[in-house]
Amino acid sequence: MTHVVRLSRFFKHLFTFIVHFAHGGFVMLGAIVMALGAYQVIQFGPAGLDPRSAFGYKPAVGAYASEDVALADESLEESAGAERVSGMPAGYARVANAIAKRHRVSPVVVETLVQAAIKEGRSNGIDPMLILAVITVESRFNPFAESAFGAQGLMQIIPRFHVEKIASEKGAAALFDPIENIRVGTMILKNYIRSTGSVDAGLQMYGGASADPEMSYAAKVQSELERLRALSHPGGPLRTANRAGADPQA
Repeated sequence: MTHVVRLSRFFKHLFTFIVHFAHGGFVMLGAIVMALGAYQVIQFGPAGLDPRSAFGYKPAVGAYASEDVALADESLEESAGAERVSGMPAGYARVANAIAKRHRVSPVVVETLVQAAIKEGRSNGIDPMLILAVITVESRFNPFAESAFGAQGLMQIIPRFHVEKIASEKGAAALFDPIENIRVGTMILKNYIRSTGSVDAGLQMYGGASADPEMSYAAKVQSELERLRALSHPGGPLRTANRAGADPQA
């Protein structure tokens, strides 16, 4: 009889242990999920709760070096997702969709970058499309790019030359934060355009090629700008580039 009582107590204690262990596991899992959710919101805002923002950004190897994608042949106006971004003008939504396809970057990530370009461009009086053109030329939308000269991120900024513009609380990796990189890069571009008196001269200074009489860097960015503007109006006439750098979508 004593043996039966002991066995009964053993199973009772075992059951209690399992229940407490399971309860603790669920509490820990809930805490981890909440922490991850909070991290996503801090990093990406409300869009961070979309699972695509956590798992969708997977650029293919070598995607940033590809020049073979013929975007002009894509039927962007038939894309169901082209105008899904709340508050984003349709032209920019089409451009975001095209950039995502060309560079094989998550549409969710590109939409965030385009929205950042719109925000910073309009705050600084710079055409957001020009910012996107510079990003294309500089990094092909690779936020972790770094050149042999130490230029970092989307707009390839050399941190030691622009320390006063970079948010100090973000630390040494600040310019690998895409939003911070666009903010700083736009300010730099604005200052260069203002100091030189023209968009092309400002672009040459941005590209570190002020002494180039052929203005090759500016021509490359302007060509990309024309292409992006054409993509923003599929089926319509190509709008002449605004050399003053104003936002045609405003």
